[in-house]
Amino acid sequence: MRALTNFEEVYAVYFDDVYRYLLSLSGSESVAEELTSETFFRAMDALDRFRGECSVRVWLCQIAKNLYYSQLRREKRTAGSPRRATRRR
Repeated sequence: MRALTNFEEVYAVYFDDVYRYLLSLSGSESVAEELTSETFFRAMDALDRFRGECSVRVWLCQIAKNLYYSQLRREKRTAGSPRRATRRR
């Protein structure tokens, strides 16, 4: 497998795949756009840890899936947390 040394090329080749994957998970263009950007940001930081045990597409989609489900958990915590009543003195 070719080394992932040219990140611009990785971005150009796989952007649409990652975006479409996130769009299918979220059903939201804005969420897909935001998380696609975050996916590539995270991948850029983790390039040195990519072991090549799967395809680049699979690796990127795994990062994307993890980000999506992390966002869902954050939203669930935020939506499910009771608002604190403010006491007037």
